[in-house]
This record gives sequence, C-alpha cells and structure tokens, in this order.
Amino acid sequence: MVKSTFLNGPLEEDVFVEQPPGFQVDGQEDKVYKLKNALYGLKQAPRAWNKKIDGVINQIGFEKCISEHGVYIKRETTTDLVLLCLYVDDLLITGSNMSEINKVKQLLMKKFEMTDLGQLSYFLGIEFKEIEAGVVMHQSKYAVDLLVKF
Repeated sequence: MVKSTFLNGPLEEDVFVEQPPGFQVDGQEDKVYKLKNALYGLKQAPRAWNKKIDGVINQIGFEKCISEHGVYIKRETTTDLVLLCLYVDDLLITGSNMSEINKVKQLLMKKFEMTDLGQLSYFLGIEFKEIEAGVVMHQSKYAVDLLVKF
C-alpha cells in the first residue's frame, strides 16, 4: 500500500488555494498559495497520482495490459514474469520468481513511501487462502455480511 497517495501527484496545471484558517500570514490575508503537488480532495489529485505511478511502473519495465488498465506485466524470461495489479493506492504484486517480485518491491519503495502488508489475504473484496493445492479465492465474508444486512 502506498502512503499519502494523492500527495505524490505533481499537477500539470496551475492550482491556487486560499490560505487555510490558522495558517494565514498577517497583513497578507488576500494572497493565495500556488500548489506544487496535489492535495486530498482536489479533483485533479486522482489523475495526477495515476499518471505518476503509471510512469514509474512503466519506467521499471512493466507493460500495461491492453484489456485491463490496472494490470501490468513484466516478463524477465519466457518462464519468469511479474504481475502487478493497481487499484488507487493498493498494489498486488505476484509472479513466478520471488527474487524478481522482491526487486520490484524494492524499486517501488525507493520511489514511494510504502507498506508491505505481506502475504495476500484480502484484495478488493476478495479473500485469498493458500492451501496445499494452490490458492482459493472466495467472498464468504461478503456473503455473510449480505445475510446479516438482509
């Protein structure tokens, strides 16, 4: 998970904001601040963040999936690949080679302040459970929540 996601996006256009209460400069209350980066709540923030993270992901060798724009693929060899799924500030990184996955994590951590949440257990409403035969995806929590609600 990337921390302070929307504070990482540089703005392409000039955006000015009033001086917030408690941070006004005496005698210059009529002046405004020009933002260098996006702020939470700014309508340009999601687009600025997405453009920045997309650029970094491409820079480290990933190609965007044609049919799913939140999925990126990096092929090291014909058998080694790393798959990265992006949803706002959540990243799911998986692949066939653990050392390549760790390399990608390190490269991203150099660019952004991030938290590694470890082994995947829950992503975008889907639960993941590792079993001997592989990984099981399910939504039992979602089903139980629906039953409780209705």
